[in-house]
Amino acid sequence: MLEVLVFDLDETMYPRRSGLMQAISGRISAYMIERMGMDPDIVPSLRRQYWEQYGTTSRGLQLLHGLDVADYMHYVHDLPLDEYIQADPELDGVLAALPQQKVIFTNASATHARAVLSALGVAHHFARIYDAFFAGNRGKPAMGGYERLLGELRVPGTVCLMADDTVRNLRPAKSLGMVTVLVGPQPGTDRDGVDYVVDAVVEVGRIVEAIEGG
Repeated sequence: MLEVLVFDLDETMYPRRSGLMQAISGRISAYMIERMGMDPDIVPSLRRQYWEQYGTTSRGLQLLHGLDVADYMHYVHDLPLDEYIQADPELDGVLAALPQQKVIFTNASATHARAVLSALGVAHHFARIYDAFFAGNRGKPAMGGYERLLGELRVPGTVCLMADDTVRNLRPAKSLGMVTVLVGPQPGTDRDGVDYVVDAVVEVGRIVEAIEGG
């Protein structure tokens, strides 16, 4: 039986088409150029390199350039959320109907997560937010973050379900016994390590009900 539902935040709790993550991405590049004095021509390749090698751009910047993670998180998430996302009554209803404990596991900051969840009107459903600072900025897909998450929750992976929009973030969860749900995949996405695929996070409700009923 499932006891804990673990949700990613950005582009999982709201759809990719909102444009919010694209705006955050623009802020990340701007931070590297304006705050860190980097050549705009190398920023795209550096971001790709750090994302692939370290899991997130911020982790690469922290290790190799002495990034102030708190300042970075504040800067890149300083956006008017109401221009991108609004309250989602359907999601609120789906979450209300699920009795399991619900938590957020994100590579963003808890401040950003709370703001997004509040904008969606679903913040009251989540017992905890496990953010970049919780994992020492060694978040998904580093295995240590998942192991620490389970340690904090005091449950085995076998009683957890994790929903995320990125396959590589689901594979460590799968290896720890979690049920994995890929939300809103891009066409042609490799689905190795994924148990279920849904177009939108509201569909997680029917998956949970099917598992519990089965």
